[in-house]
Amino acid sequence: MSYRTILADLPMLTESELRSLNRLVVSQLKTVRAIDCEEKRSILREGDRVSWSGRRGYHEGTIVRVKRKKAIVNTGEFRDWDVPLNMLKKIA
Repeated sequence: MSYRTILADLPMLTESELRSLNRLVVSQLKTVRAIDCEEKRSILREGDRVSWSGRRGYHEGTIVRVKRKKAIVNTGEFRDWDVPLNMLKKIA
C-alpha cells in the first residue's frame, strides 16, 4: 500500500479504524525516535562540542552529562540546557 493510497482511503475508515491506525502510527514514531536516541547516545560523550537550533535560535555548547533521552549542555551562559539528543549535532 502506498502513502497516496492510504491518504485516499482515510475518509472511508470508521472511527475505531482511525483510532487503531493512530495508535500504530504513534507506536512507530516512538520506535523511530528511540532508535535515533540510541544512536545519538552511542556517538555523544561528555566533553563533546555540540550545536542545536531551538526556540531561541542557534546554540553551541559542551555536553556535561548524557542522560537517557536528553543531554545537559553548558553554553557558557547563565544556566545549562537540557536538550533532547535528537536535536544535537556534534561539532567536529
